[in-house]
Amino acid sequence: MPSIHVMSPTLASQVAAGEVVERPASVVKELVENSLDAGAKFVRVEIRRGGVGMIKVTDDGSGMSRADAELCTKRHATSKLSSLEELFEITHLGFRGEALPSIASVSRFKLCTRQQQDLEGWEIRIDGGLEHEPRSSGVSPGTAIEVADLFYNTPARRKFLKSAETEASHVEHQIRLHALAYPQVRFAYKRDDQLVFDLPATADLRVRISALTDAATAAALIPIETTIGPGISITGFLLPLSEARRTRKGQYVFMNTRPVEDQLINRAIRDGYGGFPTGLHPALFLYMEVEPALVDVNVHPAKKEVRFRRSADVVNTIVEAIANTLQKHARQEIHAAAAPEPERILPAPSTTAPHEEIPARSTNPGSAFPAAARPAPASSASQPPLSSSARQSHGPVLPPTLRAIPLKQVPATQGKLDFHRQEDEETARNAHENAASERDASAGFSYLGTLRQQFALFETPEGLVLMHPKAARERIIFERLRARREAPMPSQQLLDPVVLDLDPRDFAVIRQFAPHFDQAGMAVTPFGQNTIRIESIPALLELENARAFLLELVDRLTQSEFSRNAKRVAYETFIGEFARKSAWRERISPHRAPAILKDLLACEVPYCTPGGKPTLVNYSVPEIKRKFGLQA
Repeated sequence: MPSIHVMSPTLASQVAAGEVVERPASVVKELVENSLDAGAKFVRVEIRRGGVGMIKVTDDGSGMSRADAELCTKRHATSKLSSLEELFEITHLGFRGEALPSIASVSRFKLCTRQQQDLEGWEIRIDGGLEHEPRSSGVSPGTAIEVADLFYNTPARRKFLKSAETEASHVEHQIRLHALAYPQVRFAYKRDDQLVFDLPATADLRVRISALTDAATAAALIPIETTIGPGISITGFLLPLSEARRTRKGQYVFMNTRPVEDQLINRAIRDGYGGFPTGLHPALFLYMEVEPALVDVNVHPAKKEVRFRRSADVVNTIVEAIANTLQKHARQEIHAAAAPEPERILPAPSTTAPHEEIPARSTNPGSAFPAAARPAPASSASQPPLSSSARQSHGPVLPPTLRAIPLKQVPATQGKLDFHRQEDEETARNAHENAASERDASAGFSYLGTLRQQFALFETPEGLVLMHPKAARERIIFERLRARREAPMPSQQLLDPVVLDLDPRDFAVIRQFAPHFDQAGMAVTPFGQNTIRIESIPALLELENARAFLLELVDRLTQSEFSRNAKRVAYETFIGEFARKSAWRERISPHRAPAILKDLLACEVPYCTPGGKPTLVNYSVPEIKRKFGLQA
């Protein structure tokens, strides 16, 4: 074993950089936090080649003297802490004193700074940890830091970076987080010499959110009334269920102006909603002010995670804030539903409740919240709100750009209309021929009847089997469509293409995998910064909300190993959605149950739907005997 020795300062900084500097977005985070700590009122960020070529952050903050400028690039140098007691009452974003030396050790680093009262500024240059002599510089008051050729001297780290498009999307997301946390600060962002946004300072948080999202999202914001707990204050905005995502991309949580990711907070948010559909995460903008002594922000190198000293108080306050907001909004919804609406036709409630799905965006945000979060109507004299099933049958109220889309009649449409009648004759014929050549897997099943016109009952040598015919049909349709994977899905051209503004990370995914969208029958093209245009949709789908469906697909791509499986995930998501909608709209008579069972058992995966819901439930004879207290 080699003898123990002390690492060189450069090596120590590069090791620290492995914790602090994961990607260009990490550099932007550290530099912007320093600017905000310096009291900047205007922060400008510029990048090239996704931040690998160059990152420059300029601010109009307090600036530094020559002595401070030289010290700020030394390890563990900080102006934020002077005693151990202060470590447990952090009031600044940065305090470790490792960011700048770590960044400078893996890049070509230049810092120019000047205090307001000084006549000249100073320039500090460091190349891969090698410091140059400071020199005077004629710069404006404030600080400008330029980081070029990131990881040029650590090529192994550079190999782990994604494409310039992906890295730039993470940089933009980081800037947006700070812009949401500090609406009183002006933020400008340029990418490859093109201005992406310039956000003026504002005292109205809703204005800042509106500038970083789209008009429909801003209109759906539901204010959280300020809620006070022991040492904590909660405010912000909720969004309806239509904005829910399969990832937490729609959740923006800030604690003392610090963007945080915390499992405790995530659970409290779900509890505040009174439960939430499985696999979905609510969207919201949550702002927490916590006494510094009650929270420890020094538990993660990148300061993303925090630890609360009285976690129960935090959870209770978050739950109270969200639950009270939902209840108040539900009461407003009840009053709105009781008001006369001459042009609105209320349908009879549906008797079936299909799979949970993300409803289309609604201009009445409360209508999309889980029923558990709504109070019961106070009086039967007033018109109650529509049930969730009635809303699905009535159809959502959509803003103009997301209403039912007029479609050109193209030959693919005929295939859609004939699908249920013909059952894709060629594929079905092949499937039946293959099934006939083998032993009939359903031969041992004796049909007994139906339970409440919803479940088919079969007796087998082992016991009793219940089949959900619509879930079974979903699996059957899915596998028959999947057999045609090599052929592109038929598409339908839109008369009026749908233009959508997206999160930069979602935009990067869509651009990267545009060919796979084409394969699945959905033409999506870039249409400006973080904006896409949907020009066609799969002919087999009836999409009332193209945006919700598109984000569903993006989330699945994000969660998968999409570098290898993007084409399969995109295609199977489309056909899975079509199979689900098709099967659950069918009218299935009881006498079809044996034929459906036969087709189901011929499937590759007969025991669940593409979404993982069971198609068959088995009760063995020993299990049934045990329930009756008999010997098995």
